[in-house]
Amino acid sequence: MKDKTKQEKMLTEGQEQFLAEHHYLVENFLKYRGLPMDEFYDVVIFRFLRAVQQYDERDDLKQYKFSTIANNAMRSALSNHFAKEKRRNKKVQILSLDYQFEDSSLTLGDVISDERVDVCGSVCEKLSRPVKRIRLLHRTPYKNACIGAFAKEAA
Repeated sequence: MKDKTKQEKMLTEGQEQFLAEHHYLVENFLKYRGLPMDEFYDVVIFRFLRAVQQYDERDDLKQYKFSTIANNAMRSALSNHFAKEKRRNKKVQILSLDYQFEDSSLTLGDVISDERVDVCGSVCEKLSRPVKRIRLLHRTPYKNACIGAFAKEAA
């Protein structure tokens, strides 16, 4: 793993001024996507800072508007954040005390204290079942063109 203190560079005065002039892009980005500023600001701001540095230091990026570079960087940070959350949530399987067993009308909460029922066996059997993968369909302009492909893949 890279040492972050070596990797991070301080912004120059010109970069800080550029950052201050374009900070509204972060607010607009989050507002447009309906994301709360207090929750997602930290997710996108570091990629925004890196975009400011790269835009200042790399001449090949000057052919694009800074807003394009910044939006792509923040979109990538947001995508990585959601992918990380999805991976984290896949590892967790919630088993409620209200879980109703298939072979009876009893719930897990009903049988916990009953020594005659093999709670451990039933719970272990439930946890060993394969998890169904569900693809979420996001609303996009080309949704109708892709819906058939996603439906076939999900089936």
